[in-house]
Amino acid sequence: MEDKTDRRWAGIDWGDHEHYLVVVEANGHPILCRPIEHSPEGLDDLVITLRGHGPIAAVAIDRKSHLLIDKLLEAGFPVYPINPKVAKTWREILKVDPPKSDAADGFSLAYNIRLFQEHFHLLRPDDPRTRELRMLCKEEKDEIDERTAKANQLKDCLKHYYPEALAWFKKFTTTTAADFILAFPTHEALGRASDNKLRKFLHAHCVGLSPIWKERLANRNSGARWPHDEATVAAKSLRAKSLARQIKTQNAMLDQYRKRIEALFGEHPDAAIFLSLPGAAAKLAPRALTYFGTDRTRYEDAGPLQALSGTVPVGNQSGKSDHPKFRWACQKGFRNTMFLIALGSIERSVWARAFYDRAREREQSHPKALRNLAAKWLKIAYRMWCDNTLYDEATYLDSLAKHNSPLVAYIRTSEKCGELMEKLLT
Repeated sequence: MEDKTDRRWAGIDWGDHEHYLVVVEANGHPILCRPIEHSPEGLDDLVITLRGHGPIAAVAIDRKSHLLIDKLLEAGFPVYPINPKVAKTWREILKVDPPKSDAADGFSLAYNIRLFQEHFHLLRPDDPRTRELRMLCKEEKDEIDERTAKANQLKDCLKHYYPEALAWFKKFTTTTAADFILAFPTHEALGRASDNKLRKFLHAHCVGLSPIWKERLANRNSGARWPHDEATVAAKSLRAKSLARQIKTQNAMLDQYRKRIEALFGEHPDAAIFLSLPGAAAKLAPRALTYFGTDRTRYEDAGPLQALSGTVPVGNQSGKSDHPKFRWACQKGFRNTMFLIALGSIERSVWARAFYDRAREREQSHPKALRNLAAKWLKIAYRMWCDNTLYDEATYLDSLAKHNSPLVAYIRTSEKCGELMEKLLT
């Protein structure tokens, strides 16, 4: 049987060009403190060094993904990712207002993982398909946010010299809107364009000549009544075309992201579980799946998922007072995903509609009601995920009735729930 006193713990303060490795014994005494070069040779040296100072019970590092971590996992070391905020607190445990240094950070990680290892989860990476899907979903969302920012910049730019263009499109994130700005970057260009040219543009972008488009074509010269400054038009039109090109490029990349996500998600064994959630749909289901992962032992119950997603408040009890606080520290993308799933579910699930309406009647705000509903969906999704079962509305309504849930009585008397039930049945 292995003697625990022979085990060692390692902490690594990572860097772009150099990492700092510290190994401590069972009593917390450091036996190794040295820098490691961030290079293929340096990472090989790290593995050899750790094996030479083993057995290593844990390697603590304040990151979840990095080439360094890939190397450690490949070599079979137990890696524990530490939240940077926790790592900062650990430094302050050892010394008040500690000086910042790579060696001190590495020692703090090694020393404290030795004490608190049982409170942290060993890093068990998901399969390559799930990890790729997770990264693609995150990067797709980042790309969408960047596109939205570019569209807002474009609209602001147009306000300065070409306000009539704003009336032509509701969304400037579309390729059609971007092409319009590239084809007609100024009010003069739009005014000179013939009806035939504009009609060809609309036809090429699959835009039908509805009454509103006919009105826009007829009023396209109204921009001449706006005051025009040649210097502003010259400068801002260049900026508008630059932003339009960037939006077009991002749209092309988003199409590639979406195709790859759909291909990976379609092959995933858990895809049907998350697609069965009312309100999840094609975009939200893959995102939800990536936050759950594939390791069924990762969470003991739905509580950690609710905390990670920020759908439940933080306890704030002291003495006789107990005032839970909004959970700011969470995975923002997870919270946004569950918020949108909850929002979509109130039009696709009778009990979700009842839960939301009942919460609003009790004077809960719209965001709070949706967060509470998202927390309920997480409990349901967790059980589905563990049992590999699909969501079934009738089964869940039967369960609510068996447990005498107040939602059952509310559904019977709610006009909105009745209308939704008829809609879903038809």
